Amino acid sequence: MPDLAHLRYIVEDSIGKHMYENAVFLADKLVTMSRGAPDDVYLLTQAFMFTRQHRRALHVLRQHRLATSSPRFTYLTAKCLAECQEWDECLATLDDTVLEHAAQEAAAEAAAAGGGKARPPLGSLCSAMLLLKGTVYEHLENWPLAARHFKLALREEPLHYEALQRLLSNHMLTAGEQRELLDELQERLGAEGHEWLRLYYGCKLDPEKGRQLAALHAAAGAAEEPAPFGGSRAAAEEPAA
Repeated sequence: MPDLAHLRYIVEDSIGKHMYENAVFLADKLVTMSRGAPDDVYLLTQAFMFTRQHRRALHVLRQHRLATSSPRFTYLTAKCLAECQEWDECLATLDDTVLEHAAQEAAAEAAAAGGGKARPPLGSLCSAMLLLKGTVYEHLENWPLAARHFKLALREEPLHYEALQRLLSNHMLTAGEQRELLDELQERLGAEGHEWLRLYYGCKLDPEKGRQLAALHAAAGAAEEPAPFGGSRAAAEEPAA
């Protein structure tokens, strides 16, 4: 009996070392030996995608009836369709029902995590789906729908910088919309402890407000900086009575 666990490790290691042809060869044999185990099909599909064999990846997903079996496979399918410039089919794969299902699963994972700091992966996956859908609309030059999905991607995952960059590089937002988005993102980022990104987004979306935030942050840091002979610098600089 072949050691499938060891073979999986070698496939994953090959992908990690950018030995994609090796990964494709071994993953293909792994799928055969495991009789199409979903995790092994996922590995093979990824290996095909790394070698830009997107139509072969689609064939494997459909052959094993996994193309839309779960959010992770749905995303891979949609990504392959986008790479093949099958825009309409990609949009159909990422319809609102699919996105809602992915969001519900992400919420369930978050609840199961018990409010821990580790972000469930499905939250980021849902954001990636929204980014991909926005990218398709961008290619179709449907700017309002592209902007809508890029904003939704950011709301789902505030650390999704690529969505923000797409919005700004294509000038999809008015000044008022940028400020509105900034207010929403800053609240989330502040609550999650990403102060550095909060400042960066402030500078990108509202330069004047960003400069004010940076100045306040610098002043707060200076107040906490130790004085040469102990105590805080703010206390050291107080005038003598």
